[in-house]
Amino acid sequence: MSAEIHAVADRLLAMNPDIIPQFILQKEFKGLKPEAPVYQDLYRQVCDHRFVKNYELSQNERGFWPPFHGYSEGTIRKLLSFGLDKRHICLERISKYLIKVLNGEEEWNQFEKHDNILWWPNMFVPLVTASMLALMDQDNPILDAYRKQWAYIAKESFTSGEYDRNRNIEVIHEVFGISTKRPIQPFNYYVLLLLAPGKNQSYIDTLTDQALVDYCINQANSLGYVYNNRPFDFVPISVQNRDSRDFWHWVRALSIISQFQGWSKYQEKYDNWILSQVNDDGLWEFPKKFDFVLSNSWRGKNKIIDSSIFVLKMLNRSKAY
Repeated sequence: MSAEIHAVADRLLAMNPDIIPQFILQKEFKGLKPEAPVYQDLYRQVCDHRFVKNYELSQNERGFWPPFHGYSEGTIRKLLSFGLDKRHICLERISKYLIKVLNGEEEWNQFEKHDNILWWPNMFVPLVTASMLALMDQDNPILDAYRKQWAYIAKESFTSGEYDRNRNIEVIHEVFGISTKRPIQPFNYYVLLLLAPGKNQSYIDTLTDQALVDYCINQANSLGYVYNNRPFDFVPISVQNRDSRDFWHWVRALSIISQFQGWSKYQEKYDNWILSQVNDDGLWEFPKKFDFVLSNSWRGKNKIIDSSIFVLKMLNRSKAY
């Protein structure tokens, strides 16, 4: 697979992509190192790009883009998709803000009503905050407590190897002191981001990891906030459905699930299907604009370049957003 990915990256580079997709191709698929002068020059141009500068100028003095839940989360994903590292001023500011939220020194200034008034401030806000920080700064030690908390919830919810909703409700009460008919499940998008293994560390045991992946693929009817259908079902690239049921949403869902070790038993089958969705030139082209556009415009060759990079990231097991 690595040889195929490398070959596609070469073909995309030969299409003379705009600066952001060019940087991503060189960095993620061609192995260009940060110490290389070419890398540094490309990265400087990415940082000066109008996409990045617009986010830099619109970031508020507290370090985020209001509202946090929704817009700031999407902004973090966009900035990371551009290839920015955690030392970039935008990501550094938002990281500091998130740490303050986790330390009780800042807040989102948002609230949603649930069946228990503590659901939002005591459980949801810390989880989302920690998961967004994990995207930018995987090894930050402040995340340890949250990972242990949700690793325990995941393990207990899959004690028998199958998801037990009643046990999920019980363990949520045990950990947070919250009685709720709407427990946050261990296959929730934010929990998956938080518990996704690092380079040299897994946060859940092997059995829980496999049970989690098996459930996401075989039983889940959706992956909330990402994909509103069954990840199990193959999706053709030509599909244009509403409500997050098209090909790129599906690939994004698989990208998140594939971060876990248990994905290995599914990898070949799903990779083969995704590879079968190329056009006559052996590349991917989404039928409509999507959330992770990298090029300066969604015209001509840019559609193929951006679509193909998004798919290559999944096949390459790059960090998922």
